[in-house]
Amino acid sequence: MRERPGGTDRAVSVTVGYVMTLAISTLLLSGLFVAGGSFVDTQRERAAQGELTVIGERVAADVGTVDRLVASTTPRSNLTVNRSVALPRRAAGTGYRIDVTATGPGGTITLESDRPGTAVTVPFPTSRNVTVRNATVDGGDLLIYWDPDAGSDGEVVVKAA
Repeated sequence: MRERPGGTDRAVSVTVGYVMTLAISTLLLSGLFVAGGSFVDTQRERAAQGELTVIGERVAADVGTVDRLVASTTPRSNLTVNRSVALPRRAAGTGYRIDVTATGPGGTITLESDRPGTAVTVPFPTSRNVTVRNATVDGGDLLIYWDPDAGSDGEVVVKAA
């Protein structure tokens, strides 16, 4: 029997091949985990923005409802308008704040999540002769009401319920 050339090198090549396979597998799995983690973060941020947009549109619609009721009524001195709004305390797993900013006839509702970089702004219209009070409240149930004693002609007020 003849001995194969390099007969003792054969065991080394199996070990080197095994180590190389482990190293390549580790690199591939690490890359997948890093890519998957950023994908999940991106999807979580999109979900939060979508949920905040829906909440903001609901608040804008309810402010508009109170506005239209007030604008269509005269005199307003004894007017009572209360609108309860049931909203979730958390959006996409985190808390959020609602900032109502009136800018003449109309304004904006900005919802900002506790997660950095997640904010949504929704505009809302109002009648020319109805004022909305600026407010900042935490997410959750709201009360939107007409306060005839506020300001010179009264105001629509948004506060936590």
